[in-house]
Amino acid sequence: MNDRTVKYDDPMNHKQRTIREQQIAFAEIDLGQPDRKLTEAFVVVPESSEREVDWRQDFRYVSREQQFVQQAREMEWKAEESAEFVPFQAYWPTYEQMHPGQLRWYLYWRAEVRSARYPETDLSYLFVYLYELIHGIGWREPAQGYELMRSVWLAYRDRYPKLDMYIREWQYDYGLVFGLELPPAEPLQKLPRTLSEELREQEWKRRFTAEPLALTWDMLLPLIDYDIEKSRFYKGQGRKDLQAYAPKVVALVDGYLAKTEGARLLERFMPREKKVSRHLFRTAVYNHELYGRTIPVSVLPVSGHLPLRSYLTQLVRLTENRLREFTGFKGKLRGITVEPEVDQLIYRFLHNELEQRRAEEAKARLPKVKINKAKLSRLQRESDEVRDMLIIEELPLVTRERGLEAFEPSPEPAKRSRGTSNRKAVDPRQAEMVFEGFMDLESASVQAKLQKPGDSEDSRASSDPVESYSDGMAITSDLSMLENETLSEKLNDALMENEGMELPQEWQELLSRLSEAHKKMLSALLDGEEAAVRVGIAEQAGSMPELLLDEINEISMEWIGDLLIDSDEIAEEYRAELLSML
Repeated sequence: MNDRTVKYDDPMNHKQRTIREQQIAFAEIDLGQPDRKLTEAFVVVPESSEREVDWRQDFRYVSREQQFVQQAREMEWKAEESAEFVPFQAYWPTYEQMHPGQLRWYLYWRAEVRSARYPETDLSYLFVYLYELIHGIGWREPAQGYELMRSVWLAYRDRYPKLDMYIREWQYDYGLVFGLELPPAEPLQKLPRTLSEELREQEWKRRFTAEPLALTWDMLLPLIDYDIEKSRFYKGQGRKDLQAYAPKVVALVDGYLAKTEGARLLERFMPREKKVSRHLFRTAVYNHELYGRTIPVSVLPVSGHLPLRSYLTQLVRLTENRLREFTGFKGKLRGITVEPEVDQLIYRFLHNELEQRRAEEAKARLPKVKINKAKLSRLQRESDEVRDMLIIEELPLVTRERGLEAFEPSPEPAKRSRGTSNRKAVDPRQAEMVFEGFMDLESASVQAKLQKPGDSEDSRASSDPVESYSDGMAITSDLSMLENETLSEKLNDALMENEGMELPQEWQELLSRLSEAHKKMLSALLDGEEAAVRVGIAEQAGSMPELLLDEINEISMEWIGDLLIDSDEIAEEYRAELLSML
């Protein structure tokens, strides 16, 4: 029952296993080296002719920024005499991303920019050039590098507005690195979202220290702890009024505190400066081994100072309450605490502003006086005709033999400019003969009219010559008076037609802004005077004709919204107004 069953291997299987082990041993011995002992150490000795390896220099990591600086130094003064523009657009552009045609254009364009010529190019080329300036490529002194950066910015900022948000930050970092006293940057009307904290606080500080305080609505809004955009008054009728008057109220209170207390808003609620670590040349291809990654900066935290924010919030809320009151909007904001004198100051200011605006709106609704240009031209033409009738161009020679011949006018009346007359000179002897003949004819005519029927020739011959002369002069005077009365009637009729056609307000303002030199220049243009006359007018005023014409056009653009002078001539549609003005 308990006997164990012992199994023995087959003799044939044992023999095959023995042969296989021998074959394996033979293969291992055959692949080895029988002349060398298996336990002997094997060492490879390098040849003495190989160079030594510097592991730090030959196997160190070279960043993309470091490689850019190396290539920039190699190509610092390379230039192309001419090249064809090739478009280039890339994020964080470098030389590696340019193909040969783009690189040739960049070297040509960079040489032009260094010579103060600014051909059209792509934005990516601009960034590569700015990266070079940041790393000291292309300039000898830091101030020179700053001017190059500023000049290329001003040359291309109109075409590429996004340059503003980059170069403004890089110029600030550049000044910090080299310790430059940079001129104040251009004021911002609105703070971009991407603007760094240091530049935001710097801009607020500059606004609060300006004289007078110069805050816009967009710059005031982040400084108040009141979500004014949820206000019913703001969402309704008060948006424009709050945006217009809230910054003015803050500036008004700032000036009032400066006069009464000797301390402005920022001086009254002055925060403490704090030190922050600023990252250099963010968003640029920048090798931080050159100037470091960060730099300490002192910042005045205007926007984060709670007492200042609280006071500004109260001023804005009080402004909204007063505007609600003046515009008839129901409801008021509660919990406003400001000084009573400040409250009265704001009340008087807003009351005056709104009253003045209502008066201007009422004035604008009044009908404007319009001048009938056609009627004015007709009046001027009739006046010229009456004047021409009264001017004797040329007196004919009258003698006793010719008798009463008609004084025929000149077949072609002389052309006269405004205010001048081209009368022909009359010989004195001819004038004397004309006068004598005229007086004789007049005397004869008077005697014929005064002679009674039945009078003899002797009685007529014996009449008093002095009396005849006096009667003739009286009749001549009557004729002249009749002509004058006719002229007066025409002029009175013209004045009656033109009555009530006074110049509009804007033309009156325009006339008041013009100097005597401007008026003389306009008169010369109206009269068609030569260029020499205009030069003389300008020389008397210590100027040049072109400058006077430009000044006249600037004034006219301001008050009537159009140019009076085009190509050294008065605009045809404004000749009538200028004639009536001058």
